[in-house]
Amino acid sequence: MNSEINSYKQPSQTLQKWVKVVTHFLCLGIIFILPEVLVSRSFPVGSGIPWGMYAKSLLFVAVFYINYYIIIDYCLGRRRWVLRLTGLNVVIIIVTLLCAYFVMDMHSGEMPRRVPRHVDAHADLLRRVSFLMRDVVMVILTVALSVAMKLSDYWVKLNRQRQEMEMVQHKEELESLKNQLNPHFLFNTLNSIYALIAISPDKAQQAVHELSQLLRYVLYENSPTVPIQDELTFIDNYVKLMKLRIGDKMPINVTLDSGDCNDCHIAPLLFISPVENAFKYGNTGRSGDSIDISIVCREGSIHCHIANNFIDSEKRDIASSGIGNVNLRRRLDLIYGNKAEMSTKIDGDRYIVDMIITL
Repeated sequence: MNSEINSYKQPSQTLQKWVKVVTHFLCLGIIFILPEVLVSRSFPVGSGIPWGMYAKSLLFVAVFYINYYIIIDYCLGRRRWVLRLTGLNVVIIIVTLLCAYFVMDMHSGEMPRRVPRHVDAHADLLRRVSFLMRDVVMVILTVALSVAMKLSDYWVKLNRQRQEMEMVQHKEELESLKNQLNPHFLFNTLNSIYALIAISPDKAQQAVHELSQLLRYVLYENSPTVPIQDELTFIDNYVKLMKLRIGDKMPINVTLDSGDCNDCHIAPLLFISPVENAFKYGNTGRSGDSIDISIVCREGSIHCHIANNFIDSEKRDIASSGIGNVNLRRRLDLIYGNKAEMSTKIDGDRYIVDMIITL
């Protein structure tokens, strides 16, 4: 199962890495570098390369990655991390604006002058204010984008860890339910053999042999899924064991057909609990009563129908059906989710269990 999980998750993680790389390149190219290139295009021909513009681009890129890889990682997981992150980002914004202003002041000669000389002072002020406002917007955008991308990555990581934890918990719960099923199955079967010893020692000896075959399947089949035919064979062997005990007292109608699902796999021991209960409560000793077991596969679905009679004094017990059906409902929900349906009903003195599993 673990290899299947890893092979399933690997493409998703690879895709996430590529999306992350592409997003970073878009941020570098469109948000940080392209605006500076467009502004530099507006400079008069022959005015030289505006190194100050590109220096500020590198400054914004540095702010983005310092925030992304250092500051946000430092804040996440600590107490009052939102307050810490906000305070540190305010400091980053102020420091970045001071550095941007220093770069602009050093390279003021690179800025275009489109106003007459007699208004140079006023034009210089307007130019500085306009560039400062643009830098304010850019640095806030840079910080906000780095926070948004980092938190997005962080929440994706948390969600992946949560899914992995749920998967491990589900696997452990399934193992626990199966471990509860094994002694329950063994207890019921040994009771049947114990009753058979008093009736026919020879049949009891044959029943012990049948039990050994059943226990080999129950105890040593540790795969998450088994071929459907193996599960049907197990049910057939269990029915044969019960027939040794009941004999010809009542009709037992069994239909086990893998149909067009021979290559399909299913979780093991899904049908044994209702089958056990059918023999436990269905052996009423009354004429006309019967046990009907039908497990048929067709068109990618398994249809299970189990019905038995019961006596009135056991109506309350059969309605709850003990630990077996409780565990079965939980296992179906964990393994198949909404692809499996299970219903139980009482029709007169007949208790009916129906299951449909879509493979």
